[in-house]
Amino acid sequence: MSDETRYDYIQRVNAIIDFIDANLDTNLSLETLSEMSAFSPFHFHRIFLEITGETPNAFITRKRVEKIASILLVGTNESFNNLAFTYGFSCGNSFSRAFRNFYGVSPSEYRGEFSKIGVEVLSYEKYICLINEIKNKKNEI
Repeated sequence: MSDETRYDYIQRVNAIIDFIDANLDTNLSLETLSEMSAFSPFHFHRIFLEITGETPNAFITRKRVEKIASILLVGTNESFNNLAFTYGFSCGNSFSRAFRNFYGVSPSEYRGEFSKIGVEVLSYEKYICLINEIKNKKNEI
């Protein structure tokens, strides 16, 4: 494969990755993604795997699980089933299985562990104070 062709393929796959990231809550079929990239489904699957190291389906599943994990980390009262359906899982069990495979714990264990840690939210005021302290120390030197 020439460098020019490889560059073109990488650009097309990156465009699809951006689309996937922006549309995790929609139907992301192989046919839809391959059509957008102007590849046949077979060729798209092969190229995507070569460039990313993951199949399109594995990549989408991982991104969906990561998205839900980030929502759980920030804190939500929404049920796991609602989150699973919102982000493309067919049922709560398939989401729980995928979540456990990726994180090694169930979604409820994950939510429980991080709620015990107590994640501190930085305010902008605290951030600005830190920047001012760094500037003052830099000026002293």
